[in-house]
Amino acid sequence: MSRPMPVGVRWLVPVLAVIVVLIVALWPRQADQDLSTGLSSPETGRGSNQAELDRLAATAALQPCPTAKAVPDTEASSGPLGGIRARCLGSAAEVDLGAVLNGEPTLINLWASWCGPCREEIPVLEAYAHTPGAVRVVGVDVEDSATAALALLTELGAHYPSFGDTDTAALRGALAAPPVLPMSFLLRPDGSIHRITTPAVFDDPTQIHRAVSELSS
Repeated sequence: MSRPMPVGVRWLVPVLAVIVVLIVALWPRQADQDLSTGLSSPETGRGSNQAELDRLAATAALQPCPTAKAVPDTEASSGPLGGIRARCLGSAAEVDLGAVLNGEPTLINLWASWCGPCREEIPVLEAYAHTPGAVRVVGVDVEDSATAALALLTELGAHYPSFGDTDTAALRGALAAPPVLPMSFLLRPDGSIHRITTPAVFDDPTQIHRAVSELSS
């Protein structure tokens, strides 16, 4: 024969059932909210307060992003990056990456503030940018928020220009880039882009000089 359930336990069971129902009802909403504010979303930079971005950009003191140059129509090809829209970090104006980077050898580095190896590599890129014979260095912050990106560059003392708020899927497709970070590419004056695979992450400016020299020949 089964023992009777104590009165206190009988009262507790329906209360627990109600709590479980409430948790189940609220959980999806909370998960959706977490996803909508996560750093992995490429949309996180779009809703940032512009006044706050202006303040962070002034503190970061980044070099001005490249701008499009007037060139003859026969030379106007913007290469694989043509049509990829982005904003200079802290700016509200969109530009065509292909158009603004075209015509000058450029080391393009894809990065994000939440990427550990990126944090280690950024100071190396900054040091390289100030060495004799260095090509132009430009960062492209992906799947990140502009506020977090500017805060990290300020923390690391990196001042080379960096774009953000771009369509990551379109960018990776144009560069035939796998979903890993960081990644560096050399844009040559003829518009061709070559990925740097050795080393995967720079830890010394001389490595960058060597990689650029090998891909420039």
